[in-house]
Amino acid sequence: MKRIVSLGVLLGLALAAGAGMGAAREELYVLVPKSVVHPYWARVKKGMEAEAKRLGVKAVFDGPTSNDLAKQIEIIEGYVTRRASGIAISPNDPRGVEAIIAKAVRRDTPVITFDSDAPTSERVLYIGTVNKEAGRVAGREMVKALGGKGAVAVLHGSVTAMNLQERLAGFREIVDQAPGITVVALEENRDDAALATSQAESLLIKYPKLGAFYGTSAPGAPAAVTALKSKGRLGKVKVIGFDLSPENAKAIERGWITAIIEQRPYRMGELAVMWLVRLHRGERPDRTIVDTGVDVVTKDNVRALAAALK
Repeated sequence: MKRIVSLGVLLGLALAAGAGMGAAREELYVLVPKSVVHPYWARVKKGMEAEAKRLGVKAVFDGPTSNDLAKQIEIIEGYVTRRASGIAISPNDPRGVEAIIAKAVRRDTPVITFDSDAPTSERVLYIGTVNKEAGRVAGREMVKALGGKGAVAVLHGSVTAMNLQERLAGFREIVDQAPGITVVALEENRDDAALATSQAESLLIKYPKLGAFYGTSAPGAPAAVTALKSKGRLGKVKVIGFDLSPENAKAIERGWITAIIEQRPYRMGELAVMWLVRLHRGERPDRTIVDTGVDVVTKDNVRALAAALK
């Protein structure tokens, strides 16, 4: 009787044989974002691709289609099994990725985080915005925009993502010191633009005297603009959020968005690949955080900064 062996088993035997003979390990570097749907992540990917080309290495950008922790872990697990040379992660939940990071490290795959951190994990390095300070910057812009008085609603991307928690904490640290400003609502949208818009519309009905929206992640500000347009209140409610886009740039010029706190996603992609390669080749950093900084985008500088978008 003939024994039928599956292709998967044959591939596994071949890989095992190759490992036993000391086969060369392909250099493969991986960036795993929270999701891949928003243009923000496309800019991270462009930075990754440019640096990978400059260094002559292979890099891939692979993440879930929504902020799905289980799917993100499944993707990371696949690259850990393939023994990738290095993995960079923007965690949907910092605690949720600790086990898979530990597994990667045990298999000699260095792990860093970008955009959002997992500081109690075994990651070597975090590359990105220092988000609590970015939240403080947003808070100062809000106090200035409202003249120290008004009701604010928060369109919050995620209650588990550490970067967004920190942006909210930094923001509250500043606005809570302004006795005339009150945060009246917080809605989690899971970075879903349609949900964020629906929430903003409902908040405008619930709080007819709302003074401002604060969006902690990329969908927040454009969702607020869409909701304000539908209610005929464009320009009458202040909007402050994160991440510049062509859409947001136009809204700033028209006075519909007050300010955008712009991160540097392209730079995050560049530095993530650069450090993964260095770690794979034995270098160790002298720090655990690389701050990529932010820019405050307003009517005064929007054209110059929008022209420089990568």
